[in-house]
Amino acid sequence: MGITPGALEHLERVYDLLIGYYGEPAWEPDHDPLGGLVGTILSQHTSDINSGRAYHQLIERFSTWEEVRDAPTHEVAEAIKSGGLANVKAPRIQSALHTLSEWQRAKGDTRSLSAFLQDELKGQPLEEAWRYLQQMPGVGPKTAACVLLFNMGRPLMPIDTHLHRLTHRLGLIGPKVSADQAHTIFLKALPPEWAYTLHVNLIRHGRTICHAQRPKCPQCPLLSECAYAGSVNPQETMLPTK
Repeated sequence: MGITPGALEHLERVYDLLIGYYGEPAWEPDHDPLGGLVGTILSQHTSDINSGRAYHQLIERFSTWEEVRDAPTHEVAEAIKSGGLANVKAPRIQSALHTLSEWQRAKGDTRSLSAFLQDELKGQPLEEAWRYLQQMPGVGPKTAACVLLFNMGRPLMPIDTHLHRLTHRLGLIGPKVSADQAHTIFLKALPPEWAYTLHVNLIRHGRTICHAQRPKCPQCPLLSECAYAGSVNPQETMLPTK
């Protein structure tokens, strides 16, 4: 089942209204997917400030990702303790690095882990690259999508708790669609050049207007395109699940 004209028009209007209200953010991927992967793991269940501090302390303590991989786990945990859940995140980071090292050895590659991962992700179709990352322990759909979008400049929109709430309220996804399932829906339905802008602007919208509790509906630029407000019928605007 393909996307219906009504759903496509609704998606286009949401996209355009958000740009009109928030502008179009610059998309500047840093092409450091391994750093992005570690940073995204550190960002789980903490603030951007705390995860950023933990990341900088980690790279100050260890000069390469190979050193992080091979260090005693308690030393990695000590370096990232400012980010919270250090005893969970340290082994998770090391497990991902060990898995990547195993894949690298299997291919006879002797470069740095960073260079290896960058080329692996460049050389695969988007959905394959996304699923490749998810084979690492502790890496789910959202983390993999973040690495591809922010670090590799590849158009896959990450769906976190906030975007899941917003896209449901807007009638883009149905009430039974999980955040994990929503990744595949947007991968297939969203024009690639929209992925970054829509992601960033929905994040902005959730932080400023469409709060989980007491959303500021009267001042919302999307009021005319919102199933939660009753202005659209989600049966006509939902994106296809297959």
